[in-house]
Order: sequence, then C-alpha cells, then structure tokens
Amino acid sequence: MKKIAYIILAACATVLGATSCNDDFLERSKQGAVDEKSAFVTYETSYNYVLGLYNMFNGYTQFSGPAPVSGALGTSTRDIWSGILTNYGTGIGNVTNPYANQTVSIPTSDGTYTNPYVWIRMANLMLKHIDEPEATDAERLHLEALARFFRAYCHYTLMMTYGDVIYVDELLTETSEKLHAARDSRLYVADRIYKELIWCSQNIQDAVAEPNTVNSDVVKALLSRFALFEGTWRKYHATDESACAANDWITGTELLEECARVSLEVMENHPTLYYGNSPDTHPGKGWGEMWTTEDLAGVPGVLLYVKYVADYKMHRLGHFEHIGSASLEMPQCTVDLYLTEEGLPIHHRDVKTYDYTADGRYVESATPYDYADANIYRTLRKRDPRLTQMVMPPYHVFVGAGANDFTPDTSNGGKWTEYLRIFSSRGILNGATGVSTLPNPAAGYHFIDHHKALPSGNWGGNVLPNVPNVQTIGAYDNSVAAAGHQMIYGNKPFQRGRSGYFVWKHHACWDKQDQNNPREVSDKPVFKVEETMLNYAEAMWELGRFDQPVADLTINKLRDRAEMGRMEVSAIDASFDPDRDPSVDPVLWEIRRERLIELMGESFSFEDVRRWKKADWFVNKQHYGMYLDDAAASFGKAKPNTGGTGILNPTTRLEASAADLAAMGGAGHLYYYLDPLKAGKGWLEKYYLTPLPSDELLLNENLEQQERWK
Repeated sequence: MKKIAYIILAACATVLGATSCNDDFLERSKQGAVDEKSAFVTYETSYNYVLGLYNMFNGYTQFSGPAPVSGALGTSTRDIWSGILTNYGTGIGNVTNPYANQTVSIPTSDGTYTNPYVWIRMANLMLKHIDEPEATDAERLHLEALARFFRAYCHYTLMMTYGDVIYVDELLTETSEKLHAARDSRLYVADRIYKELIWCSQNIQDAVAEPNTVNSDVVKALLSRFALFEGTWRKYHATDESACAANDWITGTELLEECARVSLEVMENHPTLYYGNSPDTHPGKGWGEMWTTEDLAGVPGVLLYVKYVADYKMHRLGHFEHIGSASLEMPQCTVDLYLTEEGLPIHHRDVKTYDYTADGRYVESATPYDYADANIYRTLRKRDPRLTQMVMPPYHVFVGAGANDFTPDTSNGGKWTEYLRIFSSRGILNGATGVSTLPNPAAGYHFIDHHKALPSGNWGGNVLPNVPNVQTIGAYDNSVAAAGHQMIYGNKPFQRGRSGYFVWKHHACWDKQDQNNPREVSDKPVFKVEETMLNYAEAMWELGRFDQPVADLTINKLRDRAEMGRMEVSAIDASFDPDRDPSVDPVLWEIRRERLIELMGESFSFEDVRRWKKADWFVNKQHYGMYLDDAAASFGKAKPNTGGTGILNPTTRLEASAADLAAMGGAGHLYYYLDPLKAGKGWLEKYYLTPLPSDELLLNENLEQQERWK
C-alpha cells in the first residue's frame, strides 16, 4: 500500500511541518513539537515524508491543470475564466465570468499565493536533511530530485500567476531576511526553475522510482510545460530580456528550444496513445475514457495520475457535472471551435453537411447548411467526436411505470435515437417487454461496465427523459417531442442549464454517485503525453520548424485517435477558417485550436490565453446557447425563464422582442447572457497578472502590488 500512499493521503497533510492550506506566506508560524530526527533516519522514513508533497496534485476536485484549482467545478474553473466554458449562474443577463464582468478584486488572502510556499517549505526541509538518512547514493539522489522537482513546480505556479515572485531555496526561520524580501525578477525565477528541472532530469533515479511516481519523463513533462509557457509569454508580452545576457539567464528562445527537445524525448518514450478499454464502440472513446477509467495503471501515455480507491478515497466529479447548483456548460462560441469530421472549420468553403435517416445512416445533404444556425442535432452531427465526449448529445426517451424504466422514442425518423445509437443506453433491456431499466445507485454497485452511456439519471438513478434540458418557467409537455421539436424541459433538476450544451466529461459510473457522498473512483491524469505532443507542436511553430512531419507526429496522432480528418498543413491558408482571429497566423490558429479541444475542461486554457495575450478575444465573447429552428414549438407550454422570448437578437446582442423574433422567422439561439462589451465590461489589461493578497503586503513591507493593480 505504501507504493501508492501519496495518492490517497489527505491534501495538505500534517507531515512534519506541513500545516493547514491557509497558512500565511512562507509558513511563518512555528511548527511546534516536530521530531525531525525520526523523520530523516532512513531512506524509507525520508521517502514517506516526500510522499506528502504529492498532495499538491490531490483532492477530488483538484488536479491536473497547470495550477492547483478547487471548488465544485473543480478542474474546469480556469476554463470558465478563459471564456471557453461557462457556469450558468443565476439570474438573467448576468455575465458569469468574473473577468468578463470585471468583478475581480484584490483579495485579502489567497491560497493561490500562500499554498505553494507551504509546499516549498516542506521541500526545503527535506533538502536540509538530505545528507542524514541511511541510504545509497542513488536513493539520496532520488530524494533530492523529488524535493527539487516539487519546489520547482511550486515556483512555476507562482511565476505563472504573479510574474515576479520571491524565490525561496532555503529553509526559513523567523529571523530569515527572506521573510521581508522584495519580489525577484521573473527572468531570475524562470532561470532558477529551468536549472532546477534540468538537474532533476539528470539525477532522478528511474531505477529507484516506484510505479506512478515522479520519474525522468514526469520531470521532462513539467519542463516542457514550463518552458512553453515562459517562452511564449516573453514573446507575446514583449518581455525585456536584456538582463539575461549579463546574468547568464536563459532566454525565451532557448526555453522554446528546451521545450521542443524534452517534449520529443517524452514522445519517443511514449509513442502509443490510449484508445480506450471499455466495450463501448462510440467514436474517439479513448479521449473520453482517459478521464472515466477506474484504473489508469499501465494506460499508454499517462505519466502520473491521481489514484482513487473504492471505500477509501473517492470523488464525485460526475455528480458535480449534472446538479443544478454547479452546472457546467459550453457556450456556442466554443462549440463552433470544433472541426467537422473531415477536419474542416464549420464555415470552410468545402465543408459537407449531413442528414440522418430512419435506418441509422448519415447521408450527405443536397443543400448547403450553415452550421452556425443549425439545431443541436445537426450541430453535433459528423463533428469532432471529442465534442460529444465533452457535451452530452440530445435524446428523448419515455419514462415507464417505474422511475428507472424507459423506452427510446423512435418516432420522427429516428432523430431521438441518433445519439443513443452512438453511445447506447445504460439500461438493462428486457427483450420481452422492450423496456430498459437503469441500475439504482442505492445498490452500491453498477450493472454495466460502460463509461459513457445515455440516458443519464439523477441522484436517485431515476431516468432523465431528455437532453437538452434548458431551465424554463413551465412544465414539461411530451407533445413537444411527439411533434419532433427540440426538447425544452421545464423546472426539472439535473443537467439543467441555459445553453443546452451540458458538459459531461467526467460523467462515468453515475450509478456510483450519491447526493451527499463521493463514490466515484475513476483515476485522473496529472501529466500525460498528449500535452507534451501539443507543447512540441506549438514550440516547433514558434521556432519556425513546424511542417507536415511535425503535424503527423503530434496533431494528427491525436486526430487519428479521435477518428477525424487529419491536418494538411499546405491546405491551411488565410481563408481556411473565416472565423479565426485575423491577427493570428492561420497555421498557428489551428495548432492552438487543437490544444484547446484536446485539453478542454482541464484548466489549461486560462494560462494559454494569458500567455498568448489573447484573453480579450476569448473572454469578451458573448455566451449564448443552442439554435432553435422553431422556438415557439420547442418551448411548448413553457419558455425560458428570461421574462421575454428567450432568443438572442444577433443584431442588438440583446434578448429579441416578440417583433424581433417574428422577423427572425421564429428561430434563433437561446439568450441568457449579455455581451460583456455591450454591457461596458470585458477583459482588462491588468488581469494578465494576478494581484497579490493585501495581507501579504502588510506582513512584508518590501512587497509591492502589481503595477496595474495599484
């Protein structure tokens, strides 16, 4: 059990000096009675101490992103901040993103600033005693490399968030001058992080490393992540690097070269991607199952992961994805980022459109179709399969006599079963009656070992008759479905929202979910080869060396797994995507698009759009929902809880009046959110760096607030 102990310890465990997560900067409080001698006697005792450092990746809603995040929305919090996902919030017209709404303020205290220093102190304590344990040279080097790896990781999260930060490479006492130091230059901090990780990569002992712990590939994966971030930050933020030559500090270009070098090494060591292990046959299942598999041991490309164990350590991320208080959705602007199955943007001149037949076939449509104005069935049709792995596709079933019984709605040319056929239902079919029954989570086990399946259910395991389920003010009317219209479900809990695109990335083994207790045990990646592949592709473009062989080695391997069209670099010109940011090179735009799609919901995007200096492009987008081709019929006896038509006027960017809707042919996108710019809000330049907590300024007279936050 010791071999996986770190993944099941409590976050911020009280391991010889690690106090609560809310401790002040650099953990100024005394440690109390701590017997350091007993902790660092042997390699075994020292290693058990170091295991506590893995907890910075831990917590059932805290892992995998470039910086630790927490809360009910867990891994997607920073994707909400970037504007690519949204939490539907409360009220009508609200801009829910705090950066789009300009509600970000200087905090009094902030664990994003203080927590890394707690972990840094813990690492420095190990390094202080590194020569004391009875250990072989290899074991001692391994302990040192582990401590320095985690110290580098924490300094990286600080630099990424705040820019200039205090670099701490010694164990501080109450009299240490460092407690009152000014912030160090990010150029200096980045150089120290780089040198630290290079040393770790050369000295980590793979022969000593236990399974699912930090080894040389994990170190290189972090170096790849860090080097890409800092190298591109300096380019797009026009960082003055004149001090680098004088001090022998690494430059931005050199960091990009390092990113390319180590990324390629990791890729060569892990040439195979994960294609899934469930009996499901839906397209691109490997991408989705990376986050819904109960045991990631031995899964290709997973370098480090958080392990969850039944009845010991569990989570409820799937639970959070479909409760009314934490609804996570995808806005239409992000849906539009997903390519067609052929690998083309939705407005590309050569894009094909398809109809779905009653016998379950896709046939090419005889007439061109504007995907931007497509109902949800056509919007998700023949698109990158990662979209339907991320967003729950539409369906309708009839609930039977029991709350757990259902039959598919096979009317209207099979449109209601289109995506049920792709994902299959989770119910157990009674062949004699044609009725399927969902397993009840109260039983404490699941009947079918599928990872992604429809229909979904609520906490009690009861059938949710349809998706999308958009919050309305009326009652559900089954005649809407009978007439073949898109479903709008009134005042029903679970998977309700405002856009119609409900995120279900972690939705697995829902029959293990519980209203009040975590019961899910799907493991969660922390470092994986897919990220390093994307890092390599982007670094090679920045270095002027991205070509078709690089695309085939990176982006096209990811697309092959997703079962979609490959990138042809020579075909990407200025007209390839009419919707792209025109200030970004068309090939680079496609590289960035692939990164956003592949890492969707993993909290990388906020750091990405900041380092690209493109936060305004993404954050300032108006969020609206799916397209209704017949709004009145879709609403049935209910309408969205907006006080109006519930439809966006694309000209005014406000909710359409009745007259507006009539002029629009009774069709349009769901309206709930104001245009941030029209509301006089939007991204501010000062948001590129996070403000320091005011408490820390009071504790250290030499700390200065970010210039733009003064």
